[in-house]
Amino acid sequence: MSGVMRSLSPGRQHGVGMIEVLIAIVVVALGVLAIIRMQTNMVRANQSALLRTQATLLVYDMTDRLRVDRMNASAGAYNRSFDDAVPDGGTLPANETADWLAQIRETLPSGAGAIANNGMQVTVSVRWDDSRGEQAAQMFSASAEI
Repeated sequence: MSGVMRSLSPGRQHGVGMIEVLIAIVVVALGVLAIIRMQTNMVRANQSALLRTQATLLVYDMTDRLRVDRMNASAGAYNRSFDDAVPDGGTLPANETADWLAQIRETLPSGAGAIANNGMQVTVSVRWDDSRGEQAAQMFSASAEI
């Protein structure tokens, strides 16, 4: 009976507590790293969502501007591709387009805008660089009747 008592005594388990502490530290460190990675992904996704929301608002802003000036919009005065130069001004379509393009440049990284019409049907598009997101090049377009 005394042999059984001796093997269960705490004096014979030297170093076991240190191994348990090391394992606990490794488990906690892995958990913290997983939380940090999840937080980083969440920030990236939120930034991408913000840029998409801003692009949507910019497209709808220009669509509303086109509805206000239906005559020039249906005549193609606002038409432009992504690579066209910013209009100088002097006319309502040039001023509205220049203002809209300035908002795009201020709001979206490497932002650009395009407008195409087919009579009373217009398509307004915005593209930007979302290199922090899943894909670097992003574009949002909406078609509407003016």
